[in-house]
Amino acid sequence: MTDIIIKAYDVLDEFLEDPSLPEIKKLNQSIDKLYKNEVKAFNDAKTKYEQVLNEGGTYHPDYKQCVKILSETKKALYETKDVKRYLELELALEAKLNAFLNDISKTISEHVPTPNKFGMIKKGGSCHVH
Repeated sequence: MTDIIIKAYDVLDEFLEDPSLPEIKKLNQSIDKLYKNEVKAFNDAKTKYEQVLNEGGTYHPDYKQCVKILSETKKALYETKDVKRYLELELALEAKLNAFLNDISKTISEHVPTPNKFGMIKKGGSCHVH
């Protein structure tokens, strides 16, 4: 078990030294500063959408309008070059983390279910620890 913990710290150090982390932090600050209006519009639309879902779901009279506004604000935000780059880097980092988690779970037991590249876990797997 100690070997697993030491390996986890080694991998954590590798992640912290990943060259994409400073760029992710810089992009995060840039997005907050440069796209303040787009971020606010998206968050407001998301809040309104969640409220409509809680009040009546797809039967709510404002449902279609909320979905439309949410879609438009998300598109406006996610099509900016900084957000595209941020999401690209984030996806690559997430893939590395998932590979690490799969390695750790395989080290513990072959029976521990792990997500595939789509983040889904196959049914039928369970941990049989005695």
